[in-house]
Amino acid sequence: MRTRLLPPKHRIYRPIQMTLTIAVLCAALTAGCGKSMRVYIHPEADLAFYSKVGVLPFRSLAGDRFAGEKIGIEFTTALLAEGLFEVYDYGVFVNEVLQAIGERTPPDGPSQEQLKKIAEATGVQGIFYGTVMQYDMVPTSSGTFPTISVEARFIDVETGTVVWMVTMTERGGPKTPIIGIGETHTLGELAQNMCKEIVNKIK
Repeated sequence: MRTRLLPPKHRIYRPIQMTLTIAVLCAALTAGCGKSMRVYIHPEADLAFYSKVGVLPFRSLAGDRFAGEKIGIEFTTALLAEGLFEVYDYGVFVNEVLQAIGERTPPDGPSQEQLKKIAEATGVQGIFYGTVMQYDMVPTSSGTFPTISVEARFIDVETGTVVWMVTMTERGGPKTPIIGIGETHTLGELAQNMCKEIVNKIK
């Protein structure tokens, strides 16, 4: 399979754990009212090389055990809407991955061996995967609003390298305090908005 990073002689391989540490150290923080976001892109990656991708269900650490499935579906929809890649149908991709590796994806994401099997079975060059840390309705002084915290990463299937990563936390409610303009009252609406914003960062 053709590499999607720089040629091997120029490539720096790093374990995923080290890459994630660098993501935290090198990330740029975008802050707003009830929102924080950190973005990391591997310095040797060229996202233009990726044509076909798939999205796996996100791992859920939230009270809602289906939060990962919900975010995975919304994330797939956001990718399709942007048209940046050819995106595998979410349900079909999940089923084909399950058949290819014969087991569910480990909590920390697919192993290198599993990535190879996924690539052979589906033809994708990269996969999106992540973790939902929070997916709750939270009481505030202004009312009860949705709060979602999610980490999304894009993994190169050939090398297992984390190419792109975003960590984002957002709380619903009015964008303009007191006036109440642009209020977000449901977890579904907030998830949709967040996934759209996260996918926009790929560009």
